[in-house]
This record gives sequence, C-alpha cells and structure tokens, in this order.
Amino acid sequence: MKEDRNTFSLSVFDYTDYRRYLADYYNERKRFSKAFSYRFFARKAGINSVGLYKDVIEGRQRLGRALIFKFSAAIGHTKKEAEYFENMVFFNEAATVEERTLFFERMMACQKTKTSIVDRTKYEYYQKWYYSAVRALVALGKFRDIERDYRKIARILNPRIRPDEAKKACRVLERLGFLCRNDEGQFVLVDTVITTGILKPDASVTAMNVVHFQKEMTALANESLDRFGPELVNLSTLTLGISEETIHAVKEELASLRNKLAALAEKDHAADRVFQLNMQFFPLSERFREEGGRE
Repeated sequence: MKEDRNTFSLSVFDYTDYRRYLADYYNERKRFSKAFSYRFFARKAGINSVGLYKDVIEGRQRLGRALIFKFSAAIGHTKKEAEYFENMVFFNEAATVEERTLFFERMMACQKTKTSIVDRTKYEYYQKWYYSAVRALVALGKFRDIERDYRKIARILNPRIRPDEAKKACRVLERLGFLCRNDEGQFVLVDTVITTGILKPDASVTAMNVVHFQKEMTALANESLDRFGPELVNLSTLTLGISEETIHAVKEELASLRNKLAALAEKDHAADRVFQLNMQFFPLSERFREEGGRE
C-alpha cells in the first residue's frame, strides 16, 4: 500500500505530543483504509512487535533513536518532517527544562510557517523575566519609543537591565499584542494582568515556557532580601502533612487567592511599583502508610 500524502490533512508540525500525533495518524489511516493495522505498520516499519505501536501511544513504550527512524520511514516523512518528529520525541521525553527548551527550539526551526499549533506567543513572553516586569511598569508611567525612556525603564528595574534590553522587551511585547501605542505615542497595556495559571501535566509546551520563567523569578526572590530588606519583602514557609484530597483543596485555595490578588491589582489606580508574587506548593516526601511504611 503506497502512502498517498495528498489524501491526509494531518501534519506533524501541528503537534507537540508525539503520542497524540501517532494516535491521530493511526485513526486517520484507518479511516481511509480498513486494511491498515498495527500489523501492517509493523511490517512496513520492519518492527517485529505487532503491539509496539499501541504500546507507544498508550505510554508503555518509548521510542529510541532507531525506532524513531523506522516510524518516520514507515509514515513517509519528508526530511524536515522526520527532523521535527525526532525532536518532538526527544522534547516529550526530556528530563530537564534545559533539554526541553533545546528540543523545542529545534522543533520550531523545522516549522515551515507561523500558523503552527505551537504557542509561540507564550514561549517568547516567558523567555526573559524582565518582559513581564517591563509590561507591568508600562502601566505605571508614560513611556515612549525613545532612547531616554528605555534608559529610564532599565534604571528603574531592580535588578537593572540594559537600555537595549528594555527596548527589545517593548518591541517583543508590542509584537505579541501585550502592548500598543495610544494617540500620543505612549505605550499602553492591552490587558492589565497576566497569570500563568495552573500548569497541567499534559500541557508540555506551556509547562516548559513557564518553568524557566518561574526559576528565574524564584532566584530573584532569593536575592530580594539583600536588595530591598525585610520591610518590602514577605517570605514565608509552611510545611504540612496532608492527604490527596487536601492537596486538591489547597490548590483550589491558591488559585482563588491568586485571582483575588490579580483583581486587587487591576483596581489599584495609584500603583507606583512593580512587585512579583511567587507561589510554590510541592512535596517534601514520598507517600507512605503507617502500617506498611512507604508505598
């Protein structure tokens, strides 16, 4: 059975989860040909295991480099599609944020157009900690597209940035639609508050985007006492012993608090300073049962 690439509307460039892509590819092929099956694909790919494809889709099996090549060849990927597919697999299986960032950037380099499903907007917005700070600062003052104002923005931020970084930040924010210019040529916000929200386990791209940003902000929080002193900084910790049910309740309370604080900031028309609030809630132990020790 020869692959007719014009028959399918499915594009590997529209995916960031290779398992979802493979599942959709299988269903699409099956829709056009009842003869298509896991056995047929395994034979075409030169794979001995008939159930391997299903195991990969359902997360029981990973794709190594040799299998990635065989899957790409059997699907009929072009050179660019095969490169994208390989980096997508590595992106999904990466163990660190740095590795995920590397493979995600390689995925983007393979894309032919800017109409991909990959969320470039969020990716670029969270690349630098000061993009969000500059965005918030614009709401507090009258800044124009002139070198004097870029020097002012760079000087106000703490830690300071360079004027060229402030200029680039405004350019990026304007291009992404977070800033615009009014009739007087001043930068103004399109929206007042942006929140990362709650990261979902399957939102791989969004998680990668935000985790790097949050790491930078956490580092700034660690340095904040030295820069500002305790009168402006509120750092507190709370260690809890809780159940799975309470974990969900705590997350809901944190989400509610975040929304309430965002609303307060939105209504604050006398704002004259940019603050950063970080919320971290993470385990310090494995789960265990008293009668049997650790699970």
